[in-house]
Amino acid sequence: MKKYILLLILSVGIGLHAQAPFLQHRNLIKIENWKFLKGVTNDAENPIFDDVQWQNVKVPHTYSMDAINDIGYYKGEAWYRTTFEAAASMNEQRTYIRFEGVGQEATVYLNGKKIGTHIGGYSAFCYEITNLIKSKGQNVLAVNVTNAPNFKRIPVDDALFNHYGGIYRPVQLFSTPKSAITPTYFASSGVFVEATKVTPDKAQMEVRTHLSFIDNQSNSILKYSLKNAENKVVFEKTKPLNTISKDTIIVSQFEIAKPILWNGRINPHQYTLDVQLITDGSVDKVSQKFGIKTFAIDGDKGFILNNKEYRLNGVSKHQEWEQVGPAVSDENLVADMELIDEIGATSLRLSHYQHSDKTYELADKKGVLVWSEIPFVHDWSSREAGNANQQLKELILQNYNHPSIFVWGLWNEVRSWNGDKAPAVVLTKELNQLAHKLDKTRMTTSASDRDMVDDMGGITDLQAWNKYFGWYGNSIEEMATWLDKSHLEHPEIKIGLSEYGAGGNINHQDITKLDKPKGNYFPEMEQSRYHEITWKILKDRPFVWGTFVWNMFDFSVAGWNRGGIKNLNHKGLVTFDRKTKKDAFYFYKANWSKAPVLYIAERRNNVRTTAMTSIKVYTNLIKVTLYVNNKKIKTQKLESDINVITFDAITLNKGKNEIKIISADKSSKLEDEVKWELKN
Repeated sequence: MKKYILLLILSVGIGLHAQAPFLQHRNLIKIENWKFLKGVTNDAENPIFDDVQWQNVKVPHTYSMDAINDIGYYKGEAWYRTTFEAAASMNEQRTYIRFEGVGQEATVYLNGKKIGTHIGGYSAFCYEITNLIKSKGQNVLAVNVTNAPNFKRIPVDDALFNHYGGIYRPVQLFSTPKSAITPTYFASSGVFVEATKVTPDKAQMEVRTHLSFIDNQSNSILKYSLKNAENKVVFEKTKPLNTISKDTIIVSQFEIAKPILWNGRINPHQYTLDVQLITDGSVDKVSQKFGIKTFAIDGDKGFILNNKEYRLNGVSKHQEWEQVGPAVSDENLVADMELIDEIGATSLRLSHYQHSDKTYELADKKGVLVWSEIPFVHDWSSREAGNANQQLKELILQNYNHPSIFVWGLWNEVRSWNGDKAPAVVLTKELNQLAHKLDKTRMTTSASDRDMVDDMGGITDLQAWNKYFGWYGNSIEEMATWLDKSHLEHPEIKIGLSEYGAGGNINHQDITKLDKPKGNYFPEMEQSRYHEITWKILKDRPFVWGTFVWNMFDFSVAGWNRGGIKNLNHKGLVTFDRKTKKDAFYFYKANWSKAPVLYIAERRNNVRTTAMTSIKVYTNLIKVTLYVNNKKIKTQKLESDINVITFDAITLNKGKNEIKIISADKSSKLEDEVKWELKN
């Protein structure tokens, strides 16, 4: 691998509430209300099947909430049924049904006829149903769903996260004119945009549009219109199409003068591209936003965005909330991204599978660079190759145009000790070739929990490691030794840190009871200590091309019994229900965010048994003043390089104590306050 890799990217993505962005100009019906029954049921696809006694549910929906509430969960079949009437505007048009995600397999029937089966729980799939839908009267849509284990499907086990079942992402019925920009090419938009060369003066761009016609056509037109972020038209082009076959790809080139780059959180500028197919008076239109950027990975300087060093301070996340599991709403996803924005993260690892359309759209808008990956995770069966290839195609083609995505992840903690003939190694090489065939503009990466050099290493363009020094054995400080030694001994390897973290339960505040890593007492202050030491190590090593906290949010792992709450991974910086930001959240906010931060740590340790204590503050302000019981104690300047101020040898009174911190910096008027009780 070359020491310095330079890549050029242009990406596209726009989002509307609860719908794929390229559907906004089509006739659209959201299918939300369903009948549901868990278990094996015969003949439920039959239109006259009696489902009166079935449960009424609203999609997004999961039938696996027992994964969160109990040890173990149902893994098997379920059925969903609904009826709908096609809109009059869909008459004489082509009609489609699109599922954004069904866990983990779905067989779809319309009016008793099988449309198709999709295997894979995280990507969208779309079928044309023009010849099956009734233009008048009720249509019956039935979906057989299963999350049962399948060793031909990735992931092959649920050791690291739950395999939820259900129609847990939106479903849309929509139509297009008979001549259309196809929505069935791996459920993508059918439009792919690439920047082939970018200079300060111009961006040379290529647009590939997949078209579908009922019959061979002549005298059709493709019309392009480009607007900048201020909605000013900067380019227009019309391309006549002569006689073409039923399905074809049209390639067009154009230039943008003086392009404004998509520049991460500094300026996530996006253009808007309208593509119209005009045929015999009908118009099919796809409208998308896109951003232009260049990026590189340097072996010593790390990540380079638009020819400038750009630190990837990252977090990771699963797509689930305690209240709803994976069946999250757009409002849930917006709330998550607002927290990621608040903490000041510049990068996001979307673990360990394709996430919702909405998440990528929000990352585009916020300027958060994204690592997106397929669920080739942990164990392998040697029978999953076909499905892994399918899920990678879906991931790349459905998300090809998002400016936030900079890397495709091919595996996480997949282990092999049988040489280059081992199935996992052979599959990784296939996936790497496929990724570069589908997308010449991005890199591939993988996340290892093994040695610097092993059978699975050196295949993807980049490599990153999951390291938990100080949590799963060793000391926290050993992270520095490992990084420096690895960089010295393997200068040809560009090192990333794909996971690091420690458990923290906000209800545990007695450090003397620490019982890590698999016990039942995870004090919050130990999690904070871990991140303070680790971040001090990471911040001064720019050769690490990206670092990703595991995890932004607590998440469920059925069968786990650690940290005092069953079925929960406690490594999040925010609780599973999103109601509490842990102390470590504010530590990173003080270090990453440009917003002023003033926060008293260990605030939930509010019943003390010794009078003498220290008070720790996370802040990025110049100096702060401490008051105890309305008495000024001292003003202290920020001298720490990790934005921590500690007031030592503070004496508490017996009973109630009011601790207050006030900014002594005239430019920021902030204060924080806690109440602690001293008991004998």
